[in-house]
Amino acid sequence: YSNHGFTKNGVFYKTVEHYYQSEKFSDPEIKNKIINADTPKEASNIGRDRSNIRIPNFKDVKNQVMFYGILEKFRQNRDIAYKLIETRNRLIAEATIDEYYWGIGKDKSGKNVIGDILVKVRERIKEEILDSIISKCKSKEVFVLGHKNPDADSIISSYILSNVLKRLGANAQFAVLSEDYDYCKSDIKLITDYVKVKPVVVDDIDNKLFVLVDHNNLEGLSKKNVLGAIDHHIITGEVYDTLEIEYASTCLLIYDLFKDKYEFGDNEKELIALSVLADTDYLCSSRFTTEDKKLFDELNFKLDVTELQKKYFLVNDMSLSIEDNLKVNYKEYDKSTKIYRSIIYTYTDEYKDNFDKYVEYLKDTDNWLLIWCDFEEKNTYVYFKGERYEVGKLVTSTNLIFKYLEEGYNLYIFHYHLVQIL
Repeated sequence: YSNHGFTKNGVFYKTVEHYYQSEKFSDPEIKNKIINADTPKEASNIGRDRSNIRIPNFKDVKNQVMFYGILEKFRQNRDIAYKLIETRNRLIAEATIDEYYWGIGKDKSGKNVIGDILVKVRERIKEEILDSIISKCKSKEVFVLGHKNPDADSIISSYILSNVLKRLGANAQFAVLSEDYDYCKSDIKLITDYVKVKPVVVDDIDNKLFVLVDHNNLEGLSKKNVLGAIDHHIITGEVYDTLEIEYASTCLLIYDLFKDKYEFGDNEKELIALSVLADTDYLCSSRFTTEDKKLFDELNFKLDVTELQKKYFLVNDMSLSIEDNLKVNYKEYDKSTKIYRSIIYTYTDEYKDNFDKYVEYLKDTDNWLLIWCDFEEKNTYVYFKGERYEVGKLVTSTNLIFKYLEEGYNLYIFHYHLVQIL
C-alpha cells in the first residue's frame, strides 16, 4: 500500500496493490479501472469483487505477480531500496495481524509470503547494485578511496576492493587524494606495519573515476565521477549506487559481498580480520555482532587479539591538555545544527579522574557531544547539552549514540550517585 509507484510494461502503477489487483484480469476496462483507482484500498476492493471475472490461473501465479511488483517498487525507488538493504541478512515479517497468507497474522503462525518475497527482493537488489558498480568499473581506470583522515578500515578496504576490482576486469588503483592526506593517528602504526603497498596519490580529480569505501558522501568529488560506494555507515544518498549495511567493518562487508566472486588470499584475510579489530576496538565494541563473529570466524585467521590490542590500541593520553585530547577523535556532524563530536578512550581510573574536568570545560557549549569509552568496565558515558548519560555498555559508534539520544533507548541520566531511568 505504500506510496511508491513504478512503471512496468509501459504502465505506471501508484502502488504494488494497484499492480497486483490489475494483474488478476484480462479485461482492459477492469484493469484500467484498478490502475486509475485513487487509493490502494479502492484498487483492492475492485480486484476482490467476485463479479469481475479473473484470469483462470491467477491462483497459480499470484506469488510471482507479487514478487515482480515488489521487485519493481524497490528497483525504481532507491530510497526504500537502501532501507531494505540495511536490514542485512535478517528475516523479515509482514506483521499485518489479520493476514495469514501474505503475513504472519496475530499469532505469528501465518505463511509470511510477503516477508519471504522481501528477503528475495533484498538479495536481488543488492546483487544488481553490486553488478552495476562492477560493470561501470570494467575496462576503466578507477581510483578506490577511503574517507578523509583514513583509519585502518578505510585504508584496508580501499586496498582489498582495488584487488577485487582488478580481478573482475577494472584497472583499479588503491588511492588517496593528496600527499597531505594524513592517516588517523590511532591507526597509523597498524596501517604502516601491515599494509605494505603504498597508495597512489591523486592530486587532480578532474576526468578521473572513483569508487568510495567506508563513506558514501562525495567530499568534494563530482557525482558523475563517482561510480559507487560500499560503506557500513548511515546512507547519505549522495552516491546513487551505494551498498550500505551495518557490519563490524567496511572491509568485512566487502568480504561478504565478494566471497562468491573472488578468492581472498591469506594476506587479504588477515587484513580483513585486522580491519574488524581496529573498527570494533579489538572486539570490545557492541558493533561486533553475532553475524560479524560468524564471518570473522569464517576467515579462519588466528590472531592474538590481546597482544594486538596491547600493541596497537591507543587510549587517550591524559597528560595532554583537554583541548588537545578533544581533537584526537574529533568529527563534525550536520544535524539540525552543527555538532562537534569528540571520543575519549580510557580505562576506569582515568575516567574517574578526568570525566568531570572535561564536562566542566564543555559546560557552556550546547553543540559539543562528548563520548567517553571506558574499556576496563566496558561502559560509555556521554555529555551533551548539559546532561550526562550512562549507556550501560561499550558503544563507539557516534551514529548509535545519536540514535540513543533521540530515542532515549537504554540511556540513563546520572548525577553523582543518583541514577534515573530516562
